[in-house]
Amino acid sequence: MIHLNLQRIFKARGIDQPYKFLVQNGFVPFTAHKYKNNKVEHMRLDHIEKLCVLLHCTPNDIFEWGPNDLLDDHPQHPLQHIRKREKKIEISKMLSKVSLDKLEEVEKLLASQN
Repeated sequence: MIHLNLQRIFKARGIDQPYKFLVQNGFVPFTAHKYKNNKVEHMRLDHIEKLCVLLHCTPNDIFEWGPNDLLDDHPQHPLQHIRKREKKIEISKMLSKVSLDKLEEVEKLLASQN
């Protein structure tokens, strides 16, 4: 089944107050609450696009898939690309343990990506 998972992106983007972020960016409070808490059964296409623009991501980043049963779990199926990720992005913790010279290398690498 496909689910919305914005928590992962909010954390990666340093958004500590997702509800407030969503409301400030044009989502009505009811919708912002549903999106923040991943309580979504359907989404408007313009909302998917708006989230992707705001969070600088693709629809593949905001959705995750988990097979309903073992029969649905085909290793070569394209849905595997959005399979539920167990690993959380915690870059700030990782970077806090890196030496300053390595941080400079990371900074240069990130700067070259923009």
